Amino acid sequence: LEVVMKNKFEKLKIENNDQKINTKKTLDTFDNISAESKRVSKIALNANIIISDLDRQFETATRLKKIDMSFLFLATGMHIVRQHLQNNYFTDGSRKTDKEAAGESNYNRELRGKKLYYTTKEEILSNPVPFDTQNGAPFKGVDLGGGKGHRIATAGHDPLIGWIVGTANIATRTMTLLKPFPESYHVKYGNYFTKFGDTSVNRNDYLYQKASFSKIIDYGIVKNTSSIDGISLLAIALMKEAIHLKSDVLSKESLPLPFTSINPNLARKLGEYNIDMASVLTIGKQASYAVAINTVIYLLHQLLITQIEDENPQFVQLRSRKILSYSNTIATTSNIVESAITQNVNHLDIGGFLVTLYRLTSDIKFQNKIKEEFLEKEFYKLVMNN
Repeated sequence: LEVVMKNKFEKLKIENNDQKINTKKTLDTFDNISAESKRVSKIALNANIIISDLDRQFETATRLKKIDMSFLFLATGMHIVRQHLQNNYFTDGSRKTDKEAAGESNYNRELRGKKLYYTTKEEILSNPVPFDTQNGAPFKGVDLGGGKGHRIATAGHDPLIGWIVGTANIATRTMTLLKPFPESYHVKYGNYFTKFGDTSVNRNDYLYQKASFSKIIDYGIVKNTSSIDGISLLAIALMKEAIHLKSDVLSKESLPLPFTSINPNLARKLGEYNIDMASVLTIGKQASYAVAINTVIYLLHQLLITQIEDENPQFVQLRSRKILSYSNTIATTSNIVESAITQNVNHLDIGGFLVTLYRLTSDIKFQNKIKEEFLEKEFYKLVMNN
């Protein structure tokens, strides 16, 4: 009996010790929970201060350093040099005359054919494009806009439509006016009636009679693709169209914006302010040069910094973007101020200005994204006590 009682006592003693240990563990857990709650509560109460501190850390980490400033000065200098070296064509004074743009021509007008909807490779190569013809138009009551207005009226001078309709016109010796609906005419070489009804003294290309637009496309494009000789003629017609557009685009009258010839009044009004293809090409060239400089600076900066610094790649990328934004903004601002002081519209770097706007919007968006990710990550580490 004594042994049994002793065993029971030992068992109760062990159970009591286990309960003490479990109780201690529970109390320790409560203490940890309480301490953690107090820590998290403290973080929550000081969230604004903590976020402000993290924001300062981010700004310090992404601030431009001495080596970055060298790239900033280089990029700014390259953009300013670009602005002064590039040729702009915003004003009449900066553009060539039609004669200068077209160059010397050696036409053989005797090779101008007579068969309707038909021409030869020799005729195309030795004669001007048919849609430059204005003779005979007043007598027939056809309004070509007068002077260089035919560039607005004719489909062959449209920078986009011309590649198809203008090529078909060359391949069929015709002219097509856009208007709301296409209106076409055959072109012949010889004496013609003037606006007063008199027969001209000199022979030249003139509007002969109305033509079918559907036949122009059929004979000029479709049928020519069915034979090797036709494809060859079509290729020469296309080349002739390309050469003509190129010679006209940087002349004083330039070419209208695509599709605006459907509304001649609109095209003419835009042309009065030199809102035409010469200006569009100038802006495109400015923008492409600006993008090229930005790309070179960005790649060089990324390549160098990643070699000499063990930095967060996203932070390095953000510093590169800051260099581009700052340099573009400085160069664009100086260009606007200089153009205003000198009152030289032709010096405006509109393409560079558009690139600057893109850089500012895209780079600010990227910076906000990186900052948001940084703040979330660092704040999460504080809350999780990691």
